[in-house]
Amino acid sequence: MKVAVRALEVSGVAPEEWPALAAMLDEDERARAARFHFEDDRRSYVAAHALLRAELSKHADRPPQDWRFAAAARGKPYLVDPPRDLRFSLTHTRGMAAVAVTEGLEIGVDAESADRRADNMKVAERFFSPEEVALLRALDGDARREAFFAIWTLKEAVVKATGQGLARALDSFAVAFDPPRVTMRDGSAQNWSAAHWRRGSFHFAVAAQCVDAKATFEERDAAALLRHAD
Repeated sequence: MKVAVRALEVSGVAPEEWPALAAMLDEDERARAARFHFEDDRRSYVAAHALLRAELSKHADRPPQDWRFAAAARGKPYLVDPPRDLRFSLTHTRGMAAVAVTEGLEIGVDAESADRRADNMKVAERFFSPEEVALLRALDGDARREAFFAIWTLKEAVVKATGQGLARALDSFAVAFDPPRVTMRDGSAQNWSAAHWRRGSFHFAVAAQCVDAKATFEERDAAALLRHAD
């Protein structure tokens, strides 16, 4: 099974392109975007949702503006009346948006800035599995920081794929990033595929509930998205 991961860097969007990207969203999305206090957060949200709509339209013959969404009990979004069994996940952090799209698979995607300040070991000791904590303790400096964000994005991708969000304890499973893999600590037979990328100052990860999913990563620009809206 194929999983398409696509990213859009917010700083690459020209000022005159933002109104056109916002026009791809529905009324509820535009209202939510307007409620963000900071412009950087607002733009990251608009970028993520415009990117998702454009990428979905590459998988099915439907204009980006026509996709409709709903949310499951724990907040995981899904498509209303899709033409095929398309599944997706989206994420945005300041300066970056990313989406993953596939068919018939539960997936999750995450992006994080490596420039974000965090007490890596303090966070890891509170939330990570013993295996992950031991891996980080064996490293220091930049190597530890890089490993922390690789693990963090992979774990976030897994909980998004399960649809459990914060209800899923982050230490209930372990991830590795070289190569990327997921191991459930409860002994369940669930099979997973995972992938991780480092681009610029950002880490990206995707997880899929399928043992042989193949993920590809590409960066997009606003001009390419807007061509799908014409």
